[in-house]
Amino acid sequence: MVTFFGKLSCKFHTSVNFRGGIRQSSELLYGIHPVLCALTFRHRDIYRLYVKDVLGNCKDPNNLVETSASQITEKALKYGIPVTRVPVKKLKELSNSRAHQGVILEVSPTTIQSISDSSIKNLLFSWNNLSGCLPYAKKYHRPTALLLDHMMDIMNFGNILRSAAFFGISAVILSTSPCVSPSPLISKISVGAMESILFYRLTDTVMDMKSLSNAGFLIVGTCGESQLPSTRASKSTNFLKPDEVGANDDNNTGVYPRPLVLALGSESRGLSENILNACDLLLRIPGFGDSTKLNQCLSQSITSS
Repeated sequence: MVTFFGKLSCKFHTSVNFRGGIRQSSELLYGIHPVLCALTFRHRDIYRLYVKDVLGNCKDPNNLVETSASQITEKALKYGIPVTRVPVKKLKELSNSRAHQGVILEVSPTTIQSISDSSIKNLLFSWNNLSGCLPYAKKYHRPTALLLDHMMDIMNFGNILRSAAFFGISAVILSTSPCVSPSPLISKISVGAMESILFYRLTDTVMDMKSLSNAGFLIVGTCGESQLPSTRASKSTNFLKPDEVGANDDNNTGVYPRPLVLALGSESRGLSENILNACDLLLRIPGFGDSTKLNQCLSQSITSS
């Protein structure tokens, strides 16, 4: 796995027709971490920063909210983003009374790309560039895209994104509907980690999974014992050979070690049949207690590590 340090180009708008001050198509990120991460990674268009009128005037270095607000304001001004100071009543209105910590960022919605030869090529290119400039990442981390199959729980989604970012996962693939989508609330739940991740969505599960496989990805699914096909023998990971997880080659992707798609199913049904059938390898986390199911976020954290 490898951390995505690159920054995509971003258009900063300083003049546009407003309706009530906020664009109809824009989203509002609220809270220190989502706003700071959005300004850092710049995966979205950024329109305007709203700051509490008395925030940022405190010079106490131990006041983390004040210090972070000052850092956010400096970043916004550096990139030419309009900064508007407003009373806390206005921030409360904009955030629907959620915990905004004195900052709100008006941004474009998260871009969700479809799976195509072009989008796959661009993702592999970004990983290959990173591997070339960061030998440590190249040697010790496997580039990984996380596939979430029919996930519906927004709390799980936010926590999974937070864990994914921690383990260096820079791309998340969402299944066909029904499935959660990125939102300001999920950005807040993920403590801003959502802003560091590129999102993709399956539109034709069978064809898209085949495209990923043909591009050289190793597709690994997590499943319970009941989902293990009878035709696939279960083997402890202690006895897996390097070639069984593609550790010794790039499979013509140009990225070494071979990139991985890690698929997580829903808590109620696990992986759907089409994704299960597309997997090259199935992983099961054995349990020893009475509970037969593991929380999705915990499963993802264990398998990503």
